[in-house]
Amino acid sequence: MKSTSILIFLLFIPLLCQADLDMEIKSECSSEKLIKRRLDIKGESMEVCAVSEKGEDDEFCTGSVVTPWFGFGHLRTRGLLTESLNPCGYSPTSEVFFEPARLVLDRSIEESGTYGLFVKPIDWLTCFSLGNKDEQYIRGFLSSFAINDFSIYLLLENSDIQGYSSQSSWYLSRPEAESGAELWNMLLNCIYEKDWLLISLSAGSCLGKYADRGFFSRDYVTFFYKSLFELNFMFAGTTDYYLAPGGSIPASQYKYGLDVWFRPSRMLKLSGVWYTDYKRPDYKDLYYNDFARHLSLKSTLYAGDFTIAASYDSDTEFYNTSETTEKREFQGSIVYDADFIRLSIADHWYMKDDRYYRNAFSAGCKLYFEYVRLSFSWKRDIQEDITDSFSEELALRLNYFSLTLSHKKNGDKPSVFTVTGIINY
Repeated sequence: MKSTSILIFLLFIPLLCQADLDMEIKSECSSEKLIKRRLDIKGESMEVCAVSEKGEDDEFCTGSVVTPWFGFGHLRTRGLLTESLNPCGYSPTSEVFFEPARLVLDRSIEESGTYGLFVKPIDWLTCFSLGNKDEQYIRGFLSSFAINDFSIYLLLENSDIQGYSSQSSWYLSRPEAESGAELWNMLLNCIYEKDWLLISLSAGSCLGKYADRGFFSRDYVTFFYKSLFELNFMFAGTTDYYLAPGGSIPASQYKYGLDVWFRPSRMLKLSGVWYTDYKRPDYKDLYYNDFARHLSLKSTLYAGDFTIAASYDSDTEFYNTSETTEKREFQGSIVYDADFIRLSIADHWYMKDDRYYRNAFSAGCKLYFEYVRLSFSWKRDIQEDITDSFSEELALRLNYFSLTLSHKKNGDKPSVFTVTGIINY
């Protein structure tokens, strides 16, 4: 009853605006006795989303509205707002470094995430309050300016310290004030974009009644030339006493790396990612700083309807400057994609500490017709035991309606049947 009331309320809001609407109603039911519903309405100046999920034990529902002037409900952060919550937490491939800082509608049906509201009284100022589903503990202001080729974002956040990651932390284990210790974060992000160059610089500091001053800095530079070449470099770091909004301690103290791709011809693309992640030292032992290194290399060949790819990934972890643990992954795939059929095969090899321990082979097939799509996939995962996974799907798509029937089977686990219906208007 509660979720139905929210759906009716949110459906009524855009009708008052008397604007042209795009509406999508989605209902999904699975054999796991889980029912999901989602309503999306998009007008000229308003987006509305309502989701509900009902299982055997609990029920979840939420409604969200976003306009150019205000918004509330399940929200997603972008740009500097996202980076402020997890400093040093993103690799050189992330878009968080150059996307505009703002709050948008979160259409995911998961109960976790960011909830809150924002008001935009003038074009360059956003006032917001964010938190989890049960509590709002981050408040702040976001200012944005555009000057020629520069975009500037200034973020001021006030938050209540929520949790404590280690007993050896340098701040008090519990704040003395009943209302909780307060923390202030101020961050500045400047983005410069030209024809072949993009530079994004961020800097920030934190200060609170029970916290010493800490600093955060991040640099990101991109060189690119049409569709032939791109090079991304990033560096991020925090001082020992820096806290993110909410009082969380960043897991990494420094991170730097490169992301590059090169396309010497129309048929061939080469890419690689490398970064080193220095973990924050344990306060019990300040002499060692564990770190991890990631390397990823990939080559892709485009030959007509065929796409042939090969990749190599390695993750190396260093403990106390001597002990290491390395995981390596090799992957090869071939995809044939024509007008009405798509065939794919792929194989993964996994190694750890120079010992082979896992192999996964997968194959898939999709058939496209005017109103019908059929797909089938199979995966064999070989570890100590052999596990086979299957997935089948039948989709019927008309002008304003689509119906999808799917079945998934993973090893000895029970099969999952799902029926999804979508109405677009």
